[in-house]
Amino acid sequence: MQTFREIEISGDAHQRGVMHGEQLSVEIAEAIAIYGSAFGLSESAVFEQAAHFSQVIADFNADYAAEIDGIAEGSGQDVRWITALNARTEILALKNLSTARVASNECTSMCFGAAPVLGQTWDWGQPLEVLCAMFRIERPDGHVIRMMSEPGIIGKIGMNSAGVGVCLNILTLVGYRLGGVPIHVMLRAILDCTSTAEAAAMIDSAAAGKSSNVIVADKTGDCFDREFAGPETMLPDRFNGNLIHTNHYLSREINGHDDPLFFNSRTRMARAMNRVSAAEEPTASAMIDILSDRTDNPFPIFREYLPDEEFGAVGTVATIVMDLAAGEMHVRKGSDPETGFKVYQA
Repeated sequence: MQTFREIEISGDAHQRGVMHGEQLSVEIAEAIAIYGSAFGLSESAVFEQAAHFSQVIADFNADYAAEIDGIAEGSGQDVRWITALNARTEILALKNLSTARVASNECTSMCFGAAPVLGQTWDWGQPLEVLCAMFRIERPDGHVIRMMSEPGIIGKIGMNSAGVGVCLNILTLVGYRLGGVPIHVMLRAILDCTSTAEAAAMIDSAAAGKSSNVIVADKTGDCFDREFAGPETMLPDRFNGNLIHTNHYLSREINGHDDPLFFNSRTRMARAMNRVSAAEEPTASAMIDILSDRTDNPFPIFREYLPDEEFGAVGTVATIVMDLAAGEMHVRKGSDPETGFKVYQA
């Protein structure tokens, strides 16, 4: 079975970072090359952004800054590049300061309202598929995080031993510089929480300066959705009790309904709503089936890799379904429907 590389890291924040950097040093170097090209900025301009986000991250959580320092040490990279990787979403968004320049064609996320089952496709550049890893992070207090992430980035899609899980959708906001806590750092902060209530309070304390959506759930069945639109935080409506999101704003008309950049996102949203409505049981198997849907080509939920100017090809890099009550994370690597899912315990 084709699976992501697995790494384990533990110890204090700096030690965790060093272990991360040492184990993924080659992959981190390749990720820096990929994003260095995608940013479309000079190295000095990237470092200027990194200096800003380094202070933001340190002010938000000193342990995360120490972990990033450790990744740089372990991988032999300049810490400014590691900071830039962790703020890659916000730096890439600089391209949308005047007008939306990048098609919104990434992920489909959902959480069943009747059961603690949470999942998504993660659609992104094909070159990242071979670089990503499954992380098992253990803090000194015994809290364990299981997540799928890019090399050098401290937080992404996953769940923890307390039964809290999080999914991510990137959104497009024109004309606003995203200077807040980077969304991938916030994802890590969510995974360090032990309940949806704790996660919601943490998000409310540092919500500004992002352009993304997160769905957070825990093993009790409690779940919530948050859209970030620069200075605003919004709560999208549920769909028949369920939470579903793609890559356009739902709370209000920020992304034009007729804008061709969002046809992909709206097509996937409509299909996901239809499939969730038709699901007989709110189980992990049912969600795996929905997230494997290839209807509505060329804009299906489960996407094959198609040519892309920025990354060469974009498609489904990973499909992730979390049964939070069972403490199980089902992960499929890549866009081949014949590839099976591997199950990880949180």
